[in-house]
Amino acid sequence: MVMNRSVTRAVLISAALVVILALAACGPTSSPAAQTAPAAPEPIPILAVSELTVGPNRLAFGVLQGGTPINDPDLRLGLRFVYIDGPDKTRVQSESTAVYRGEGLPFGLYVGYATFDQPGAWGVEISVPRAGGEPVVTGMRLDVRERPSAPPVGAPALPSRNLTMADVPELSRLTSDASPDPDFYRLTIADALTAGKPFVVTFSTPGYCQTAVCAPNMLVLKRLKAQYQAQVNFIHVEVYPYPFGESFQAQRQVPQMKEWGLRTEPWTFLVDAEGVIQARYEGGITFAELEPALAQLAAGQPITPPVQ
Repeated sequence: MVMNRSVTRAVLISAALVVILALAACGPTSSPAAQTAPAAPEPIPILAVSELTVGPNRLAFGVLQGGTPINDPDLRLGLRFVYIDGPDKTRVQSESTAVYRGEGLPFGLYVGYATFDQPGAWGVEISVPRAGGEPVVTGMRLDVRERPSAPPVGAPALPSRNLTMADVPELSRLTSDASPDPDFYRLTIADALTAGKPFVVTFSTPGYCQTAVCAPNMLVLKRLKAQYQAQVNFIHVEVYPYPFGESFQAQRQVPQMKEWGLRTEPWTFLVDAEGVIQARYEGGITFAELEPALAQLAAGQPITPPVQ
């Protein structure tokens, strides 16, 4: 069987994040004291998103050095974008900076933003600073899709009818979250779209997350809910139907994952009072990144990427 290219990409991204997580858990290896310390290996950036689309994009990177994930809050990655499919393949179209967004996550994550004005092959030049030396510059190809699988920024949110406490009163059958907040399971997405109020919807599986960021993500969203619940509704859609363990083993997902075109998890979407997606986040999120966006969403303002 030949896999669809975008599905293959999603599988590779999940695998890359699992590798980063596993290496983070192992930690650096030590060498015998008598051996001469080798030269520090060059850092290797890894793109940690499964798709990029025409329009605004959030790009998350992990960085490996000697097989170990870097988790340095002071590290900033310089990003320069070129359009490979254009007549001038070397002309810089835009620049950005990826900053540390790993607070509370099991590995360092570095997030930058870019807007692509046309589909096709793009390239990004990633500059990783090194103490006492010249930065390491790495090139990476980016495939930008005209029509993404997951709903893009500016698209209407889909009126999905996810299960709620009205359908399943027992929270342990609605979510794999070990400490669930009932407020995340009161509304369907369809309900939220008719409420005339902005909302956040996250698709995740805290108990079975292959990248171990789903549970930290939920902690961030619970903290944000405590601050913004008067202005913004919050919804969690569990990726796997109950019984979660059996569904995970069979890779049987809830229908809302297919409805939203989600091939990886977790995903988080910020939707305005008109039902339009204003921001989307694949993978790990932090309070520092989302709180300014929630403030804009609650105020009815367009969500703009943070200045970095």
